[in-house]
Amino acid sequence: MSSSEGPRLQVESTARHEPVPNPRKRPRKSRSKGLRTRTGCITCRKRHKKCDEVGPICGNCSISERPCVWPETQALPGNSTGTQPIPENIHSSMTNSIRNEQHDHLDSLQEIGESEPISVSLPRETLPLHVSPQTPAPEQNIDHLLQSPVGRLSQPSVYSPSNTVYSDTLPADLASVRWLDLLAQDAVQANRGFSRAPSPFGDLAQNIRTTSISSSATGIGRVLNKPPEDILGVEPYSWQLEKDIELNDFECTILRNFIDRAALWIDIFDPGNHFSVYATRLALRNVGLMKAILALSAQHLFRQSKTPQDLADPTTDPNLAIQYYYETLHYLQIALQYNTYTLSEEILATALIISTYEMLDESQSGWKRHLKGVFWIQRSQDVDGASGGIRQAVWWAWLRQDVWAAFRERRRCFSFWKPVKDYPELNEHELADRATYLFSQAVNYSAEPNNLSDRVREARAVELLAMLDRWKSFLNDKFKPLPSSTRNKVFQPIWIHPPKFAVALQIYYFARILITLHRPAMPGFKSYLKAQRALSEAVAAICGMAIELKDEGCQIISSQCLFGAGLCVQDVAQRTEIIALIELCESRTGWPTSTLRDDLHKEWEKIDSDGDKDTHNSI
Repeated sequence: MSSSEGPRLQVESTARHEPVPNPRKRPRKSRSKGLRTRTGCITCRKRHKKCDEVGPICGNCSISERPCVWPETQALPGNSTGTQPIPENIHSSMTNSIRNEQHDHLDSLQEIGESEPISVSLPRETLPLHVSPQTPAPEQNIDHLLQSPVGRLSQPSVYSPSNTVYSDTLPADLASVRWLDLLAQDAVQANRGFSRAPSPFGDLAQNIRTTSISSSATGIGRVLNKPPEDILGVEPYSWQLEKDIELNDFECTILRNFIDRAALWIDIFDPGNHFSVYATRLALRNVGLMKAILALSAQHLFRQSKTPQDLADPTTDPNLAIQYYYETLHYLQIALQYNTYTLSEEILATALIISTYEMLDESQSGWKRHLKGVFWIQRSQDVDGASGGIRQAVWWAWLRQDVWAAFRERRRCFSFWKPVKDYPELNEHELADRATYLFSQAVNYSAEPNNLSDRVREARAVELLAMLDRWKSFLNDKFKPLPSSTRNKVFQPIWIHPPKFAVALQIYYFARILITLHRPAMPGFKSYLKAQRALSEAVAAICGMAIELKDEGCQIISSQCLFGAGLCVQDVAQRTEIIALIELCESRTGWPTSTLRDDLHKEWEKIDSDGDKDTHNSI
């Protein structure tokens, strides 16, 4: 008898053995007979629960709000087709199901696959940019995305965006398809924040489709001209162009703005500047990535337009960004038919740029959900903070977005990656990146449930503060202040060069503020004074560095840290200065900060109102 058969045979022999006479004990029924089922859902089988086999959502999954996943070879309960053996690998089953659905419905791609170029025509008279969420978008917009195999995946019982049980380890093709499904649902509403007066340039947005990007898209165009049944049979890298895209002067201006300005924030701690240097070169052979870059840069140009001369520039047309955004979606719908594309660097860069577009457009409902979509794609490629190259750059840029969203939503960050390299092994740029990771741990701490004991929370706070202090002890002289002649009546200016290292220190002090505010209050006046000194020191450091930070790439993170500093300020002069510094950040970048200012005023009103109540009660 082999060792692998021992446990099974032992259980069976136990079931046949006569029970020992004992009036207080009853013989236990063997688990090998009568308790197991091979006709239930995969979710119950993985949890070792008995499934009631009620479809489409069984009782266990309904109660626990888990996705009820049925094997593809098994009919749902109530069907007459019978059952087949159940595959053991859940991800393989989900992937094959998606592939079968794509093959079954490839005829829906016929509308956009026969003769339409990659640059989608969006005439102004047929595609209004201000459709309300209740109004169905016209046929000329991207409604076909929801009728495609991608759109048909949005079944809430298994593939809803809130599903985090299986979504964190999705295969590459399913992860990217789910992300595109999120994009399509939002884009159908056709309201991307451009509720402005009609463009002074008439049909400029319509005429953009005649640019050289469209005519040079020979690779994907070759796929679109094939019959739908042959789309999956073409060469695996047909989504890549054989030669560089030829941009016209108009497009070159927008691309140049991305490299010189819009990508600064994404590359802030990256010494290789992978987005402004490497991703732009990838985009020369990839239409989707190029369109995403142009969408983000066009929006940046529009936000920067202030004077009548700026508004007279065609590149500041507010409709350009949404035009390029739709064209990016159209490209993704076709390119996602290729496994090589779902595993490529291009889709990672495209996803991150679209997420940045959503964030800086203040499209809160879209951006927060798409962060999860980018997370799915990264997980499917095993991308983390030590992957190297563009993949590592994408991960850190994504984390800087996710920590801010998690802080605002009072939730934990999506990432659970832990760094392997210790501080002595890191260079100065990696140390700056590590500040973002430490801040993510502070955000997670502030989002922990309140039912934890004060002893547990205090121990965790002490541990996090020790981690922050240890990080600071490894900083070199480039993180130290330089002499400054700047004067400010409220805060002492702090000049650190290079400016990105000042941002890393701002993140460090923001993390200390979060931990101090959520740390259990210790008894005694000395403990209170110690906490107040820690908060005052952090506020002074963040604001002092913000006064000297004039580099455009630093403004977005600096404004976020200023928001954190404002949460623990009661002095009127300091509040006024913080609002002024946040407004300066907006004037230097064009990205809106009105939400930050409004939320700070609301928080201050609550603090002042609570203070008035306490004073009244004491009297």
